[in-house]
Amino acid sequence: MVKNKAPIKLGEKVLFIAVGIFFVMAVLGFGALEYARHHMHKPMFPVTVHYTFSAEAKRGMDFFFRGNCTDCHRALNSGTNMGPNMDLDGIGTKHSEAWLYNFMRMPERNYGYETLDHGVGKAASYVALMKPKKLHAIAAFLSALKAMSGSPVSPLPPSERSPFVDSMVKKFAPKSWKNGSFKDMRRDKRVADEHSGTSSSGQTSGKRGGAQ
Repeated sequence: MVKNKAPIKLGEKVLFIAVGIFFVMAVLGFGALEYARHHMHKPMFPVTVHYTFSAEAKRGMDFFFRGNCTDCHRALNSGTNMGPNMDLDGIGTKHSEAWLYNFMRMPERNYGYETLDHGVGKAASYVALMKPKKLHAIAAFLSALKAMSGSPVSPLPPSERSPFVDSMVKKFAPKSWKNGSFKDMRRDKRVADEHSGTSSSGQTSGKRGGAQ
């Protein structure tokens, strides 16, 4: 004999309805956001990366996107960000072209410790086996991805003043910061030029390896 199922309680009905409404609202919200993003005349979020590609860097960009690098990495706002250090936008501010080339050739030796996918027998081990000319081109591409001041990967703070940052400095910073005994890197043209990839004359540096 089949037993009758217990009726759904009022609390369970309310819970199911609430979850259903939340799911429908999430789907509608995502759809509205994507529609708005595709019809905007300017980026939805601030662009904090700039680049000037040489002919070699353009070849490297082609190798990068055709070589399945975007399965794990993200560059030029395209690809997949699988975790820390996987987003490569702005990496040219942190590392020189020479460092990037050496990392791709001998990743764990140059990185200093074990990597997630770059290394012997790992998913991205094929990168180290690429021809030097191709690796140089990819390194040139990545080193051209410079971060603007204020970007999460930039060593320089925003060029403009921030009321929030100023209030935090006033409240929590050491006294030596408040009496003017520190140097504002934003006003050091040499440092700013070094991290923006330009020389003191304002010309973009074409020297292989970038800033050492």
